[in-house]
Amino acid sequence: MTASDVGYDCIHTWIKQILGPVHATVRRTVAWALLCLLLAQRVTPAALARALPAEHAGSGRACLRRVRRWWTGPPLDQVLVSPQLIQAALALLPAGQLVVVALDTTRLGPWEVWLAGIVVAGRTMPIGWAVIPYPWPKGQFRPTTVALLQRLQTAFAPEVRWTLVADRGFPSAVLFAQLRQGGTGFSVRLRLSDWVTVAGIYAMVSGHLEAGRLVVGQRTAAAIGRGRPHQPLVPGWVVVNAAVATPPKHKQNPGTTRERAKRAKAHAQHRAHKQGRRTKPPSAAAQRYAQTWVLFTTAPTVAQAVTEYTQRMSIEETFRDWHSGWSVRAAVVDLPTTAMVDRLIGVVCLTYGLQMQLGQRLSADPLGQQRRRQWTVTDRVSWFWCGQRLFNDPGYDWRAWLAAQWTALTIPQAPVMPEPEPIPILDEAA
Repeated sequence: MTASDVGYDCIHTWIKQILGPVHATVRRTVAWALLCLLLAQRVTPAALARALPAEHAGSGRACLRRVRRWWTGPPLDQVLVSPQLIQAALALLPAGQLVVVALDTTRLGPWEVWLAGIVVAGRTMPIGWAVIPYPWPKGQFRPTTVALLQRLQTAFAPEVRWTLVADRGFPSAVLFAQLRQGGTGFSVRLRLSDWVTVAGIYAMVSGHLEAGRLVVGQRTAAAIGRGRPHQPLVPGWVVVNAAVATPPKHKQNPGTTRERAKRAKAHAQHRAHKQGRRTKPPSAAAQRYAQTWVLFTTAPTVAQAVTEYTQRMSIEETFRDWHSGWSVRAAVVDLPTTAMVDRLIGVVCLTYGLQMQLGQRLSADPLGQQRRRQWTVTDRVSWFWCGQRLFNDPGYDWRAWLAAQWTALTIPQAPVMPEPEPIPILDEAA
């Protein structure tokens, strides 16, 4: 399928409702970038240039120059974009399902990218992102995370209850205070070296585990912070879970075991020579609790806290789609400014969400279900993969089907809410 087959006008109409009242040049540029990314399934300049339609393509050098200019405009305004992406993601969730937002970062050469997205069907539909250089400028990690969460709390409708899940790199009293202040639930994994107050005793998580104040399978009242401006006291619950997740059935084989052993060996070698020096081996406590989840949570039960945090792994699948499928890392490495990386990541997030929507509609359509049975005997394919097949399926012409979907993808306009006022405590902590 070519760009002419899909139709620029359809993409432009869809993107117009997402971006809202922005300059017409911005809409045209983003529409072309989104269209070419859908067709090329790569975000590298050469792949995007080849996806340009013949009537708009000049010489190869001119096409590459045009693609590179796409990232020189202003970053996408997430105050306008995030509410639309949230509405699109919520429309794909089954009625009554808990809204879980996964948060993580990914390293893209000299850049660190934050991604937040709603967990949908084993993937994460992006609703917010942030970019800073790597190595991180001193004191920028926590403010970047808190600012992203502030934008998301403003973008969600007041009646929508959602829960944040994140890995061990994010816990801080400032983060939890921001979540509590916005009425957002959370289930965030703690490090063994994080300090918490349990039964009136302020100690590291490892110390509580060794002393028996935190017990596997129990939910214990706790607090993080010291009640100071830079460390506000945040109450919550600590859940300890030691159940080792069983790999999926298709990964329970000798080949996967060998692959995991190879990765473990490479990781051990990396630790032994990290930054040109030998690092200390893991302590006995670290080895003992390596597979133990210690979660700081607002969930009412142990089972719900563990279930919420388990969904965090969906963001790893999204990152795999980005890097192994779309070559996002290769495209971002050579970009010189934060604004250019932010703009490219914004286009990637928009395109990923659109492809997920198309894949969901394909999977729900009788024709699509018939085709899915021809693609795989186990039916174990994601909506992202199904959306990809619309544009490069060699065995079926999806042009007529795709043309009928654009009107149904219209998203009702959400009211634009202003940016939240700065919070003095959080500003001082930053």
